[in-house]
Amino acid sequence: WRTAPEAIGNSFLFALAAVAMITAFSALISYVIVRRETAASGAIDFMMMVPYLIPGVVMAIGFVTTFRSGIFSGVGAAWLLILLYFIRRLPYGVRSTTSSLRQIKPSLEEAAINLGAPPLTAFMKVTVPLILPGLIVGSLMGFITAINELSGTLILYDSGTITMPVSIYIAVLDGEFGLAAALSTVLLICTGACVYAVFRFTENRDSAFI
Repeated sequence: WRTAPEAIGNSFLFALAAVAMITAFSALISYVIVRRETAASGAIDFMMMVPYLIPGVVMAIGFVTTFRSGIFSGVGAAWLLILLYFIRRLPYGVRSTTSSLRQIKPSLEEAAINLGAPPLTAFMKVTVPLILPGLIVGSLMGFITAINELSGTLILYDSGTITMPVSIYIAVLDGEFGLAAALSTVLLICTGACVYAVFRFTENRDSAFI
């Protein structure tokens, strides 16, 4: 904690910021995919797999090409890392939320609208609580992978945005295996806790729909 406090703080800050965006966008995108069965929603569903398939190094190079010159040159490394984590991990949230939303009948929302609730209110007060386990599972999966991201971070980080995976990589190269082991332990504990929470929420979600 004394040797690399900035790396630990940055890792949690960037991952949590990306997860907050993933949670919000997952609910909206999943609603469009499931409830609006059009060509556009089908295209969005297909595009959601693109960030999952593109390697982190390739995407990071694209970010450097786009945001380090021209009108976007003022974007800082911290925002680029958050955006990278968000885009790369968004498919986890969308897939998990879409799976939950497909098990909920549209008649529940329609009943709320017929009783006088605006569509947005019906979505927020009826649908979102029902898909909350899916949102949480997707967010936890996004957090696990975001906080352990190395390939793209190596290209985009600077001295003020170093993260735990980058610190571990540098420590191993410098022969500081004690620091690398300590930071790895922090990541392992976080990953283990999130995986345990994912299994618990998955069990609760499955039992709720039986």
